[in-house]
Amino acid sequence: MTSRRARLWRALIWSISVVVIAVIAAATFLLLAGAPGTAWWRPVLERLPRHLVPPYSTADLLPVALTVLAATALLIGAGCWVAGELRRRAGLRTLTQEEIETRPPEGSFDALTAERGTLLQRMSTWGIVLGLVLAAGSLVYTDARSMETPQDAQSIDSYTRAVEQLGSEKIEVRLDAIHTLQRLAQDSQRDRVTTVEVMAAYVREHDSMSTARLLGQPATDVQRALTVLGSVYDALNTELGHDWVCNCNLARIRVPGADLSGLNLGTAVLTRADLRGADLSGANLASTDLSGADLHRADLDGADLAYAILFMANLSEADLNGADLRGVDLFEADLRRADLRKADLSGVDLFNADLRGADLRGANLTGASLSGADLRKADLRGAILRGADLKGTNLKGADLTGADPTQANLDAAKTDDETKLPEVAPGP
Repeated sequence: MTSRRARLWRALIWSISVVVIAVIAAATFLLLAGAPGTAWWRPVLERLPRHLVPPYSTADLLPVALTVLAATALLIGAGCWVAGELRRRAGLRTLTQEEIETRPPEGSFDALTAERGTLLQRMSTWGIVLGLVLAAGSLVYTDARSMETPQDAQSIDSYTRAVEQLGSEKIEVRLDAIHTLQRLAQDSQRDRVTTVEVMAAYVREHDSMSTARLLGQPATDVQRALTVLGSVYDALNTELGHDWVCNCNLARIRVPGADLSGLNLGTAVLTRADLRGADLSGANLASTDLSGADLHRADLDGADLAYAILFMANLSEADLNGADLRGVDLFEADLRRADLRKADLSGVDLFNADLRGADLRGANLTGASLSGADLRKADLRGAILRGADLKGTNLKGADLTGADPTQANLDAAKTDDETKLPEVAPGP
């Protein structure tokens, strides 16, 4: 074969490759650029599998990729087959005696061209085989997805109906809607975040104050929604895991007297929430943002408050007996007459906190910052104050009998005749 003819074959092969790439690129561009809206494209879309019709969902990415790769492999295989077939037919013509005598020896340019023809045939075979395998994989995945579709549609219908029922005037209907959302959150990890956000929004927006003022507790539906928010992680389906926490936005909710005992509200946002008299005993409030929250007379016995934010929170008369408050931010918190007996407050920031009349008997205040705190008439009998910063603290009328103030800083602390200081003088 002359060098001119070889160049023609190479040009043909490159032309086919360029056409294949252009077709794939054009089809991809049309799908992603919104071509489904055009009239000429709509009939095609009606006959395509669901996963090929944009916009795509995350679950459709795999079958779309398989389909594109299958189309690419088939087009390349077909192109190589056409090129090889043209080459083969061109080689079937009868050679003249002169061409036979002048035919180059093995290893020459024409021999290399023949080898390339063989390579084209192999590429054609593998391209078609690979394309068929990928197409089969796409069809199998699509069939499996089609079996899931009815269940997904049922979940969507249940979710839509539940959201609509939340606006009903009948409390029975609203409770049924909350129950439905709870079931969806427990059965499907994918639906969990959405349903939880809906219920959190319901609690935030639902006005339960009229009932709360009369009964001292939130409305039944609001209480139920709060219980669901703090217990979704207890789903029976173990594959969903039990490490899920609320992490929801409940800022400024008004649920005085709510029963939140034992619930998992870790990392939730409860800033400026009205939780007066709420039962939070045994609740998980680790890393929860309770800054500015009203926890007046709240029961926090046994609650996990590790690294919770209680900045400027109202904890007056709250029950914190034996609470572990290490790492908690109590800056300028209101702790008047709070029960802090045997509470662990080691290293806690209580700067400018109001602790008037607080019961701190046996509390561990090792290394705590109490600078500027108001401890008037506080009961600190047997408290551990080793290394605590009590500079400028108001101790008028406070009882520190039996307290351990070793190495505590009592500079400029304010005392009066009613102040009962420990018998052992503080160290240097």
